[in-house]
Amino acid sequence: MDKVLLVDMDACVRCYSCEIACRQENGLSFETKARWCRVQTVGPRKVESELHLDFLPIMCLQCQEPMCAQFCPVEAVSKREDGRVVIDEEACIGCRQCTYGCPYGAMHFNEVTQKAGKCNLCLSRAEAGIEPSCVQHCIGGALRYVGPADLQELTRGRHSVQLGRTTYLSSKWALSPIRF
Repeated sequence: MDKVLLVDMDACVRCYSCEIACRQENGLSFETKARWCRVQTVGPRKVESELHLDFLPIMCLQCQEPMCAQFCPVEAVSKREDGRVVIDEEACIGCRQCTYGCPYGAMHFNEVTQKAGKCNLCLSRAEAGIEPSCVQHCIGGALRYVGPADLQELTRGRHSVQLGRTTYLSSKWALSPIRF
């Protein structure tokens, strides 16, 4: 695994740039009803003596053992050697079983194509040496695409949890366990 998606939970400003960038990059019009990246509002909650309202970008975690793949009856969902979980749209029969099987709600059914879809960390961009579109357009610096050395440096002294190819990071949250 070369790079992972780092989500800095303290830095999201709820601008929705990641959602818009993902939709544009992947051709997800409003009619598709698919949101491969979405910003979830958490709170309000009390941290020490202050009230906080937090925002959390959520997308596919690229799980180590993807449940979505286990639910797919035609093996259209698979995990690549680089850790990305991908969907073979040609093989997808539109049964939606993978969407029911994803415990994180990261699989989506495209109402226009009648196929399942999800974040693959912008595979085509990665193959061209470009970071994922959500990362490129994140104005708050909440999303980063980092290698192991940078990940170690950025997580030092902060709460973090790595799930698949995604690491959540915070100075305010104790991240064990995460609940969406």
